[in-house]
This record gives sequence, C-alpha cells and structure tokens, in this order.
Amino acid sequence: MRLTAPPRTSSLTSLLVLPVPLAALILAYLWSVSKRPDIPEYAQVEDPHQWGFPKWYGKGASPYDYGVEPDGKEQEKCDDPKNVLLFIDLPYDSSDMPHVMMTVTALESDPTINVTTISLFSKKWDPERNEVDNLVEAGCETMDWIWRIGANSGDLGETKRCGGAIWVQEGARAKADVTLLDQPHDMLEPLTKQADESGTGVGLLSHILPAVIFYPERQVPSLKSITYFPRASTLPRDYPSLPWGRTWTVHPPSRKIPPKVKPDQDPFSPRSAYRRHWEKEDKRKASALRQAGICLFEGWQDGVVDEQVAQAMLSGCVVAMVSPHAEHDMFAPLILPIPKPSLSNASTPTPLPVESLDAYLSETTSSELKHKALHAFIIARRHLDPRARTKAVSSTVNKWENGGRGYDFPHGYRWDCDSIVKPAWCR
Repeated sequence: MRLTAPPRTSSLTSLLVLPVPLAALILAYLWSVSKRPDIPEYAQVEDPHQWGFPKWYGKGASPYDYGVEPDGKEQEKCDDPKNVLLFIDLPYDSSDMPHVMMTVTALESDPTINVTTISLFSKKWDPERNEVDNLVEAGCETMDWIWRIGANSGDLGETKRCGGAIWVQEGARAKADVTLLDQPHDMLEPLTKQADESGTGVGLLSHILPAVIFYPERQVPSLKSITYFPRASTLPRDYPSLPWGRTWTVHPPSRKIPPKVKPDQDPFSPRSAYRRHWEKEDKRKASALRQAGICLFEGWQDGVVDEQVAQAMLSGCVVAMVSPHAEHDMFAPLILPIPKPSLSNASTPTPLPVESLDAYLSETTSSELKHKALHAFIIARRHLDPRARTKAVSSTVNKWENGGRGYDFPHGYRWDCDSIVKPAWCR
C-alpha cells in the first residue's frame, strides 16, 4: 500500500489570505490613533520628557509671551507714543553692537515709541561739529527722551540745548537723568554725584533685565553635552583646557570685523550691509546655542543674568552658573547650580567646574533637564523680551518724572559675601 501526504496548501493562497487580518489590524490601529484625544498642554508643560514639548515651543508665538494677557488677547495699543532720539555713542566695531541692533529693532517695532537713530558713524553725523550740535541738528529739542548707549564722547556739556528732553544713559556712567545699568552690583559702587545746573541733585540709577530675540529648535539636542562659550575679549590661548573623553566642546566667538560704513549710507537701515553683518553674527551664535545641551559661559562664577544667559534660555539651552543674585527666586530653579569657587589668589584663572557639573548631571534625569529648558524658555519669553525691556525703561523714566532719585532695584538683589561687590562685613 502506498501512503500519500495530503495535498499542500497553495503558497499563493497563503500570501493572499494572511495580509487581510494584518491590514485590518493596521487600519484599526490608525483609526484608534486618529481618535485619541490630544495630549493636554498642561501635561506637556509639566513633563515635556514624557509627553513631548508643546506645539508653541520654537520660533512661533507662545501663550506666555510678553504682551499677551491670560485670556490670549494682546495688550492695548498706545495712542500717544513717545518721541525718542536713540544716540549710539560707540565706535562702529564695538562689541556692544549686537545689543544696539536688538534695541534698534525693538524700538522700531514698539507702538509706544517713535524712534530716530543717530550714531558717530551715521551719514548725517558731522565730525567737524561737537556732539550736541549734531544732536540739535537731529532734532533733539523736539524729543521726549534722548536715549544714549555708550559714552565714547565723554561729557557732552551743554545738554540743555536739547530743551526738556529726558536724558537716559545706558551702558556707562555719565551725567544723565536716568542711568540704566546691566547689573545691580554696578549700583553698589560709589555713586558719582551728578549735580546739574538747577541743583536737583543725583539722577535715578536702575537695573534693567536683558532682552534678546532668539528661539529654540523643535528637535531637542542631548542635554548631557556641555558647550563652553568664552568671551570675545579672551584670546584662544587663554581658553581653559577641556576634559578628555567627555562631551565637552568650546564655541569660539566670531572675530569678524563689520564692513566700513560709507558716507552716503545709513548703517541702521533695515537692508544695510552693516546691519546685515550683525544679523549674521547673531544667527551664528543662535545656531550654536540651539545645538548645545548645556551652556557654560565665561563668567559663570559671577552669578549674573546677562544677554548671553537670556540668549541661551530662549534657545532651549540649560545654563550652568552660580545662582543669580538678581531675581534669584525666579531664575534659580531654571539653571544648573554651580557652587561659587574659592580661589586663594584672585588673579588665578577660574578652572572649569568639571567635577561639580559631573556630579550634578549624574544625579539629574533627562526629564528634569527638559523641564528646566522648557520653563526657562517660558520665563524668558515673558520677562526677557525686548518689549518687556522697553516697558521697564519707560517705567523707570516715569519714576524719575515723578521725583524718583537714587538707587532703584526693581528686581531685588541678594547682597552677600558671594556677590561681585562684597558688603563691608565680608572683607
């Protein structure tokens, strides 16, 4: 008797039958995903590591932006804008020009301000005449404020020729009605008396928070990598040595010289080669900040929130630094805190805080780092926005008009033995 096996199932039939249930499963999965409710925004804000960053995290507008009310409506517009003469009293290649360009852009777009900009290298500036003559020619007597950045020209002398304009001085100590200082500890140095002709005494000195226009990438970089950003004034040979075998990199600052301003050109016009140069420099810096996970800036040991820190927070980079002395309660939870180094010799270069950062990162989860990055971005969009800074300057001028004189600490200041300017009891 011959035994025969049952006929085999056609392989073609199997190929035709098997995809049917598989396709049904795929369709069912896609249907369920499409019907899944969106992740609540509050959950993303609380834990971006688990739920992803909110849709507004990036270049676009966010509900936390300065000028947006809790109900999502914009603040009311101004019907009586101030006339401001912005006087750039700096050389054309000053390292402060990125800040100047940010200020120009902010004032040009601010509905509460009508701005006219003039500088030592503007086409209408006559080097044969003194500074006040040039300001009068620019119409300073018709202005509400004269906002001077820098003090390259020194004492301007007969400022009364500009009528009743309020003088606002930024970036230097000079005779003015209102002096804006980048850091609160600058006000703790001896106050230079500013007696004017009318004998009204000193002006008003105030600390103003920095402001920049940067944004992060939607694709969050590794928050375990560290990028060191030295100052532009530090030579490469003086950069600290980076640790071997670690995820450390250094971002050298640009040393490109801006193009010379031709006599017939307005350096602050939107499409001028001079202005485009500084825009490109900002883009280069912004790209490095977006790709960095943790940012460590030269001067981290001073505990100051400056424009670099603001740039990093708005770019999604977690800042490592000594806890800030101004607005401590607001900024301290947003940074990687580093202990203040103790050096026996003040002239000794401060070493990189390698051990402190390694110890902190070994105990900190990616979830915690992403939470810091997102919430630093939120705080910066509210408080380190150019419109917020312009409003703060306006409020300071109003204080002066209402009789305010002396020192103004609108953001508080922790004055202790770790401060740059130490109290007498620490010496």
